Amino acid sequence: MFEIGVSSAAIAVIIVNFMRVADTVECLNSLLRISNPTFDVFLADNGSSNAEAAQLRSYSDRFPECIRFTAFTENYGFTGAHNRLLEQIINSNHYKFILLLNNDTVVDPEFLIKMLNKIDSEQHIEMVAARMMNYDDRRLVDNLGITFYKSGLASNRKSLDEPLLGPCGGCALYTTELLRQIYTVTGEYFDNDFFCYAEDTDLAWRAVLLGYSAAYADQALVYHKGSVASGGPNSDFVLYHGIRNSLFVLIKNMPFRLLLLNSGWMILLHLAILTRYLLKRKLLIVLKLYRDFICKIPTMAQKRRRLQKQIKIDSKIVKQFISASFYERGYMMAALGELVKF
Repeated sequence: MFEIGVSSAAIAVIIVNFMRVADTVECLNSLLRISNPTFDVFLADNGSSNAEAAQLRSYSDRFPECIRFTAFTENYGFTGAHNRLLEQIINSNHYKFILLLNNDTVVDPEFLIKMLNKIDSEQHIEMVAARMMNYDDRRLVDNLGITFYKSGLASNRKSLDEPLLGPCGGCALYTTELLRQIYTVTGEYFDNDFFCYAEDTDLAWRAVLLGYSAAYADQALVYHKGSVASGGPNSDFVLYHGIRNSLFVLIKNMPFRLLLLNSGWMILLHLAILTRYLLKRKLLIVLKLYRDFICKIPTMAQKRRRLQKQIKIDSKIVKQFISASFYERGYMMAALGELVKF
């Protein structure tokens, strides 16, 4: 277990900004109120603008002892930006833990130590989820990690009764050793083919299949605003990447036995997606995401073969990481409500 008395900066915190500099500054202000444990912040601007990069550089210059700033010249997405920073951090051989933190969050001063205390390398617990709450209404759960459903989609875990697959990328603690092992076996940290969305689910599945598991830190409080920079949850951008990438996750990671077992639910889900977005007059974007998924199947199958050679757990054990529910109840009710209106 991680000892509270440790004060060396063996922890790297990654924060990536994209066109939300005010949120990023608020996040940094809350983070820098933490006095123990110490950590280094790897802050990057993901191709926003010269003005935002200059503002973040100016902020970072005030804290040269703990913030390292990088300005990317283009938007590499969640995956590309984090992969570049992860490579730098892991290759330094200095950091034992790596925390991913969304720039549109505000953190409780005790959140990091609460997450660290859940790490137990002897039990292969080397990734930790936090209690992420809604920023505007702090009584509402944003997520308690990731739950993977029998329909083949993952979503924000809303209840402790649901199985925990891994941490949400909005606040995710990993041991450096876990990430190094994943890279050694699969050749990637996050999958750059995803760009953004479901990349945390993909990483969690690869970790689980390699014998790792996640813990949940109930008292690690983080307040999350939401995905405004990507157009919000109803945007075409989120629809395209979310559904396409969820299919990538299945091809790359799901044991064939479980794919077969849940195939009926998965087919039902995608028939529902086609119906819903046909009624919403978004059929073209849905057809595009399925077309692009099909074009990438050979690439994902190749990645699958590389991982399958190293799987450490039986598919019967994998089943315990999949919820018996079809999908997240709140989302299903909202979608059904939309269909009734038509």
